[in-house]
Amino acid sequence: MKVIGGWAWLNREVAVEEKVKVKNQMKVLAVELLNEGGFPFEKYCKHDTVLVTGDGHTLPDDVRRFESWNIPHDVYCVNRSMLFFERPITHWGAVDSEESVWFSENVNRKIKPKGHRILRHCIGEMPMGHDIHWRAINFAEMNKIAKHLWTGNSSLLAILSSVEMGYKRIVLAGIPLDTKQHWYHPEGTEGPNWVGMVYRQWMDFKMEIPEAERVRSLSGYSQFIFGEPTREWLNGNAS
Repeated sequence: MKVIGGWAWLNREVAVEEKVKVKNQMKVLAVELLNEGGFPFEKYCKHDTVLVTGDGHTLPDDVRRFESWNIPHDVYCVNRSMLFFERPITHWGAVDSEESVWFSENVNRKIKPKGHRILRHCIGEMPMGHDIHWRAINFAEMNKIAKHLWTGNSSLLAILSSVEMGYKRIVLAGIPLDTKQHWYHPEGTEGPNWVGMVYRQWMDFKMEIPEAERVRSLSGYSQFIFGEPTREWLNGNAS
């Protein structure tokens, strides 16, 4: 089996040809905190609503629409979406080690001014450069069926960890789950090639986990799965 350096399951990332094998795939619909002694989320999570941002081509339009509603919120950036913002963000997360290296090279004073802390989330115990460590809960493994590979993505980590941190409303921006270009690439550039299990995990989360009702998306297939946020819903006045 071809193995390259990375995060997956104690710092090993498995090649795509192994990830797509059904026998290796696992269903992950929740995470639990690994930090010894817990973590004081109440000190950093200031609002009931969190805006989770991904690198999809819809990011600019999604964020502009959301911000036009003037809803108090925290920002949880996935991968490189943090560079879209000209103001401090609360959270940053990724499941790939190369993105963690990228973070350390590109963080700037606009999003992390002096005295401001960005909480950096990851899967597993990665003591260098991360604050919050999560363990993916494998329901199949809990039933004694060994599965090893999580085919979820960084945006799913952000959703699951936002649920665990207690956010009441989780709004997705720039997470259309399609194959178009990233927001920072020109139109027509090749986008991500999703493994089919990724879509299944998102659908299973919606159908099986009650906390999925806290999630809405501003665009794409994720909006089809979770529904569209409205200003009324964000203010707690509508379902």
